[in-house]
Amino acid sequence: MRFQWFKKIFNSVFTKIVTIILIAGIAINIALWGFFWSYRAMAGRPFHRNIHQYLNYVIDDLGTPPSYERASALAHQVGLQIHFQNSDTSWSTSPNTIDRRRIHFRDWGDKPNIRGGMSHGRFFIEYRHDRGDFIFELSGEYEKNPALKWIHGLIVLSISLILLGAYVLIRRIMRPIKWLDTGVKEVGRGNLKHQVPVTKKDELGQLSLAFNTMTQDLDEMLIAKEQLLRDVSHELRSPLTRMKVALEFVKEGKTRELVQSDIQEMEEIITHILDTARIHHDHSRIKRREIDLAEVIRDVAAIYGQQQPGVIFSNKPSSVLCMADPEQITIVLKNILDNAIKYSREDSKAIQISTYAKDGWAFIEIQDKGIGIEPEALRYIWEPFYRADKSRSRDTGGYGLGLSLCKTIIEAHDGTIDIRSIPGKGTTVSLALPSQK
Repeated sequence: MRFQWFKKIFNSVFTKIVTIILIAGIAINIALWGFFWSYRAMAGRPFHRNIHQYLNYVIDDLGTPPSYERASALAHQVGLQIHFQNSDTSWSTSPNTIDRRRIHFRDWGDKPNIRGGMSHGRFFIEYRHDRGDFIFELSGEYEKNPALKWIHGLIVLSISLILLGAYVLIRRIMRPIKWLDTGVKEVGRGNLKHQVPVTKKDELGQLSLAFNTMTQDLDEMLIAKEQLLRDVSHELRSPLTRMKVALEFVKEGKTRELVQSDIQEMEEIITHILDTARIHHDHSRIKRREIDLAEVIRDVAAIYGQQQPGVIFSNKPSSVLCMADPEQITIVLKNILDNAIKYSREDSKAIQISTYAKDGWAFIEIQDKGIGIEPEALRYIWEPFYRADKSRSRDTGGYGLGLSLCKTIIEAHDGTIDIRSIPGKGTTVSLALPSQK
């Protein structure tokens, strides 16, 4: 799980952009450091060339023998600490003692008697003169000058603020992608009313606008399809009524029975279509009240108990309360059990029903051990008139409207319905209903 979380982060476009910015920031800092280092080296060359002459001026100014008082005055004036030692005496203008073993001296160009070195942020020049050994300390400049610390701090702070600003801007720019991801998931759940916010006119804004237009067009197409079914169903009722009246004048016989059966089948189809449309577009007619799902399931299971392969209410809790219309939930359970029995084999195990409550939801699970549903059919089973049996034979029964009606009823209750199936092993239908309004 942890590796999947890391993999998800590093596969993110946002993370890739931030990584590029960080690498670019590091590269810029390295380039700036290299530039200033080169500039400092070039700027120091004249100093290197003239250091011998400059130090001779300083030593001449100190007198013979070198005067401690004059060195102290010079140290106070220019900030140059001087350490002196010969066979007769030694003194230092610096309050800090130095340890030559800790100074990493290096030869200074072509002057064999001059060496330079660093130790703990302090710069030293050693000059071996005829009068003695001098060590000049260009120390304390950084510590004595707080402005340099402030400059360094401001540079670090500025770079941090720039990177933080870039992070915020990238997150803001990439926000429509997160909205689009949410929108795709909502459409996948069947919510075609979902609209993605459009706050920009850039490419992502245009993509969001195109997504909203697409979902709106799909929703209108589905509404038009449902409206067509309702209109056709209404229009068919009148000729069916006339056919039933005309059929009364037909003599008893096989022909009359066949025509009467066809008329009855058409009436049932029309009733299913109109019931589905009514529930889908008029949720207020669903009479919700607090019911005990366990009791409803016991009543429905008793109806199918004697039919092969049988129905077993497996866990039988004392009560599972939810807000629902008991008549509509009964219709859903009957439709699902009809399918489970219809597509079970003679040697199939009994259909299992279980129910439980958790986190404000009531759950029902119906599991059969029948022939199952092919994976390519699962995505279409909620469509009206769709049947996994392509022959559409009357022997298998049904009109392909049962599951569509179940989905409509459950969604009208603000619930969810899901089907999982393995061909040859069985199908499981899971229902979830809110326990409260």
